[in-house]
Amino acid sequence: MSLSRSRLLLIAGLVGLSAWSCAQDRWPNMPGYKEMQAGNASSKDWKLSPLRGSWVSPTKYQFEDLTGKKEFDVKTGKTTAVPAGPVAPNPVPQRQPERGRQWEMVKSADGKKTAIYREGNVYLEVDGKEIAITTLGNVDRKIKFGTGSWVYGEELNQTDAMGFSPDGRWLWYYGFDDNEVPLYYLTLGQRSQYTTLDIEAFPKPGTGNPKVDLYMYDTQTNQSKKIKVRDGDYSHAIGHYVYGISWLTDSSELLFHRMDRRQKEREICAYDPSKDSIRQVDREENAAGWVEFGPVEDLQGTRTRQNREYKSSFLYLSEDDGFLNIWRMDVKAGKRTQITKHKADVVSFLGVVGDGLFYSIADGKTAYHQQIYRSKLDGSQPKRLTDPNYMSSGSISPDGKYVALTYQTDSESPFLKVVDNTGKVVGSPESKSFEAPAGDHRSMRWFSFPSLDGTTTIWGKVHLPSTYQSGQKLPVLFSVYGGPTGWGASGMRFERPSSMSEAGFAIVEVFQRGGSGRGRDFRQAIYRKLGIVEIDDFAAAATALKSQPWADPTKVGIFGTSYGGYSSAMCLLRYPDLFQAASASSAVTDWRLYDSTYTERYMDLLENNVAGYDAGSCMTYAKDLKGWLMIYFGTADNNVQPSHAYQLSDALNKARKYHEIQIGVDQGHTGLGNARMMEFFTERLVLNPNK
Repeated sequence: MSLSRSRLLLIAGLVGLSAWSCAQDRWPNMPGYKEMQAGNASSKDWKLSPLRGSWVSPTKYQFEDLTGKKEFDVKTGKTTAVPAGPVAPNPVPQRQPERGRQWEMVKSADGKKTAIYREGNVYLEVDGKEIAITTLGNVDRKIKFGTGSWVYGEELNQTDAMGFSPDGRWLWYYGFDDNEVPLYYLTLGQRSQYTTLDIEAFPKPGTGNPKVDLYMYDTQTNQSKKIKVRDGDYSHAIGHYVYGISWLTDSSELLFHRMDRRQKEREICAYDPSKDSIRQVDREENAAGWVEFGPVEDLQGTRTRQNREYKSSFLYLSEDDGFLNIWRMDVKAGKRTQITKHKADVVSFLGVVGDGLFYSIADGKTAYHQQIYRSKLDGSQPKRLTDPNYMSSGSISPDGKYVALTYQTDSESPFLKVVDNTGKVVGSPESKSFEAPAGDHRSMRWFSFPSLDGTTTIWGKVHLPSTYQSGQKLPVLFSVYGGPTGWGASGMRFERPSSMSEAGFAIVEVFQRGGSGRGRDFRQAIYRKLGIVEIDDFAAAATALKSQPWADPTKVGIFGTSYGGYSSAMCLLRYPDLFQAASASSAVTDWRLYDSTYTERYMDLLENNVAGYDAGSCMTYAKDLKGWLMIYFGTADNNVQPSHAYQLSDALNKARKYHEIQIGVDQGHTGLGNARMMEFFTERLVLNPNK
């Protein structure tokens, strides 16, 4: 580099530093800051009660509204105040394993035996004496027993790695061989004089996966047996994943789920430890997409401190017919029977009372107006108990004769009705659920629009500031996630508006394809196409802004964290004429870089879908960047690792595309600070939108 060139760059750098030094603490001096601060303060007086309650007798329902605790008597039809009693202390939350990890200690039901994981091996403690159940575990050699591999905790919700049978005789435990899994090295302690390494066997698409085995230990004989969880090589057999492990309450069999690597097949199996035999109880397959990994038998299971137990017959949710419906599983008979047969998802299970089965499904005025049904235990005579014009939630009386309903919409705050088990209204408890301070006219409303291909109606909602005037065009910020089975099933509720809108923005959320609550076809439209279909739906929402009276479609920003960071970056890169700015926090930037279990479930194996992986990579579109991109990542993020941000920044640099980077030093899977983000969007969309 020549001297003159060096001096020129030095001068330019000093000018840049001078300008920046004068611009510190910019957000408090920007338009919208004071209004947003006032909105935050006002939010403290913006009161909303969900009217939660419960039945204290077959005819008396107690609930709490803004005025205190009340009781409604079905017999008299009167609502009376309930005297305040002693306030129960908040329960101490149970300490959970760290993200992606499992419990390191588990006790038998009688408390007499304790299984302990330590340094790759399992130990049993009885009467103060400890014996080694396993001795071959060696963390350095990537062999371990009584714990799990990262993806089991992170992606399969497996927080148990060992567990006693209810009678305390048997102990199951995991065995893992991570030798085919490459290591990822994460540098920690960046604020210290010396750094350290966090080393994790982290499987990614195209690499080896952890090899899993199950073992059963007999406390009477002090012997372990290896359970044959698969036939053939683990790489391709069903049994590549083994998870969702639970006991039958009589201790006769251990239930476990197993899947193939592509996660298109799932079986529930039962292992008899006395006979050392396995039998298949149930099987689901979906060649066109993925099978939900479950565990799905979550309607009547009993959760102890760590281990899950089931009777030999239980209810569970399955989408085997294309929608989430309730089925009955008979473990001993090895068969299941479909109970509900709705062409809509069952989104919550309220319970079995008397001869009735109570549940809610997404089938009201929209898919987001959830309705409560009652049917016979065999699914016959289904009866909707609620008004389809409202979003409904409910509580069943102890004898099943009455249902206390909470109704609401996006524009009508919660109110109560009590119906009998035929749906006839028998009372309207008096309640007060909403109170806003004078002059605070913030609002939240839902709206709909067609997908870009015209095949699907997509819904979204917008938060408007209290200062909004009819006909006013506001800059828009999309708050997004976008990932599989993400936002969507919570229902069209009356919500506290976003304080962020008080800065003068319309805050928009979108319930795109891939989200939950609208059936398997809606959820699995994204299969093998992450970064395409859901991003197209966000683009459809941005296109629909042109017809919304509150939106300025020339000033559109988008932000999110994790999958939301990915969605934000992809929207800006793939649709540069619809989005002008994006804040992408802890974002996946290429699915080759994320863990195999999550990625392959939705994208298939890398060798089967190279074009799909390319199309879903942010780097593919780096050359197309037109707007303003803020990239944030934490240097200690062991989930979406820093390499995602590094590779996107490198691709943008090579394409000579300006972008901004904010780093969370020694931070994990986190998001850009709100103040810095608002400063960024105000600068890029309001103050200097064309610079």
